[in-house]
Amino acid sequence: MWTATLCYPMRGSEVLLIYKRRGFGAGKYNGVGGKIEPNEDMWTGVKREVKEEVGLELLQVTYKGVLEFYAEEDVPDIIVHVFTSTRFRGDPKPSEEAIPQWFKIDKLPFDLMWEDDKIWLPHVLAGKTIYGRFWFKKDYSKMLSYKLDVYQ
Repeated sequence: MWTATLCYPMRGSEVLLIYKRRGFGAGKYNGVGGKIEPNEDMWTGVKREVKEEVGLELLQVTYKGVLEFYAEEDVPDIIVHVFTSTRFRGDPKPSEEAIPQWFKIDKLPFDLMWEDDKIWLPHVLAGKTIYGRFWFKKDYSKMLSYKLDVYQ
């Protein structure tokens, strides 16, 4: 099991997504983030990951919930802490891992994203807090079921 962060920088009616060039989720659009390092808290981890992947310095982050991902097991493989940010410094730049792109919130490329994103992400971008559990096939090629709690 590993723990990760996802951040969705927002400006007006747009949100920043990355196109993953390599690693888990390569070929998909996703939020900016990655694994939390040993002895690193999620707040430090999300800021480090955003800086490394797209060059933005987060000046503020808002915690929006947690996602648990299961691959046909009783314990999660991945736990992801989700954040948004409306205050950051710099312009997003591509890295070896990611190509950043701004999207209108009402025109997200869900057909090029993880299957679960269309279920929970609209709630987060609307300011809600979530707790989601998603069950996938062992290779994460297909979502099997989910449970989502939405707060506020």
